Amino acid sequence: MFFLIAGVSPKIKVLDPNPRRCPVCGLFQAYYKRIDHYLNLFFIPVFRVKKGDSFIMCEKCQKSVDEFETHFFTPPSGLAKACGTCGKNIESGFSYCPFCGTAV
Repeated sequence: MFFLIAGVSPKIKVLDPNPRRCPVCGLFQAYYKRIDHYLNLFFIPVFRVKKGDSFIMCEKCQKSVDEFETHFFTPPSGLAKACGTCGKNIESGFSYCPFCGTAV
C-alpha cells in the first residue's frame, strides 16, 4: 500500500530586497514581491507550477500598489523636492536622499 500526499501551494518571493516608501503609511517597508505556486509532495515544494506577476506590497500596512489611490502618488506642492543625483521626490526636511544616500 502506498500513500501520496500532493498539492499546490503559494509561496511569496521577495524580488528586490531594497525597501521603497509606502504611499499609505509613509514607512520604507514596501518591497517588490511575487507569488509563485509550487507543486508539493509530502509538504516539500518540488517545482514551480505557475509564475505570478510582480507587485509592490508594504510589510507594515499590508497594502499592495493596486490598492493605493492616485492621490497618494502626487505629493502636495511645496512639501517635496527632487534629489539632484537620482531625481526622485523626497520630503523637504530630509538632509540626505533615502534612495541614493547623497546629501541634498
